[in-house]
Amino acid sequence: MTSWLFENPVPIAVLMAVIAAILAWRSRAGGGRRELAAAGVCALLGLAAIGAARLVTTPGEHARTVVEDLVALAEEAEVQRAAALFAPNAVLNYGRRENSGVSIDAIRTALNSLAASNRIESNRITRLRFTTVDDRTGEVELSCSTSTARSLTAVPTDWIIRVRRIGPDADAAGAWRIDRITFERVFGQAPTPRIW
Repeated sequence: MTSWLFENPVPIAVLMAVIAAILAWRSRAGGGRRELAAAGVCALLGLAAIGAARLVTTPGEHARTVVEDLVALAEEAEVQRAAALFAPNAVLNYGRRENSGVSIDAIRTALNSLAASNRIESNRITRLRFTTVDDRTGEVELSCSTSTARSLTAVPTDWIIRVRRIGPDADAAGAWRIDRITFERVFGQAPTPRIW
């Protein structure tokens, strides 16, 4: 329901518009007021779906915003501000999310490399897909093609980033933090911690 209504209301709105158009056409051809009233209701439902999507920000959409902020800060080598996007107990996994993870210190080391040997010279997001996991969790699948100071060519990478609403003020916008980041692939292969 969340992904169909709030995160992507366009299919529902288009379906309602098509039904409204068919009912309005039938009403015009047959002169029935019921079809015309039903067409109006369908059109209103389609507009309501669009309006509801604009009013509600889902956990998946919060996750997308946090990941977009992370990418922008990484590109600018704003490592301290990027590190602030992570929960204190955040974990970094290499290869698969089921693999044992390393702590926030390893994440900080990786981020610090963005201000030194891995300074980003150019970056292009090739995939950014977000979903809502539950009412406190969103997840983003991210792929980038990145050139760094030490790379000879653009490096394709794939990530899965889980963002959760944490802390006592869990309703505040600032409480959305990355608690798990999975570095899935680099050049199509599973990366190792030695990559930094």
